[in-house]
Amino acid sequence: MKKKPLQVSLHAREPSVVELTVGDRVQLDRVIPSSHGYVAERHGRLLTPGATRVALPPGHYFFKTLSDANLRVVTGGVAAGIAADNKGDWPDATPTENPPPPAKGDEAAGERPTLTIE
Repeated sequence: MKKKPLQVSLHAREPSVVELTVGDRVQLDRVIPSSHGYVAERHGRLLTPGATRVALPPGHYFFKTLSDANLRVVTGGVAAGIAADNKGDWPDATPTENPPPPAKGDEAAGERPTLTIE
């Protein structure tokens, strides 16, 4: 069965440190407003498989992964959840722990990784 990427959104309400554990290489992006809507820019280095501590200034972030992911908030305040596949909804959608609605159209549902939040 084909794996579908899991898009995880994070919202740091204050300066925070999180520990991300993933099974593949992950690019963490920060979403910032621009004159053309929102733009994603890389935050830090490319994360390697395993556990990595990341400092997050206040703001919106996201990453995609093909493996299960675990998030542990070490310090600060971070809301996290699975984001819808719509790029236009980045900061406007409040992260939740609910999965996105089922896929529509001709594309098969596929297998989606899980997110565990501690």
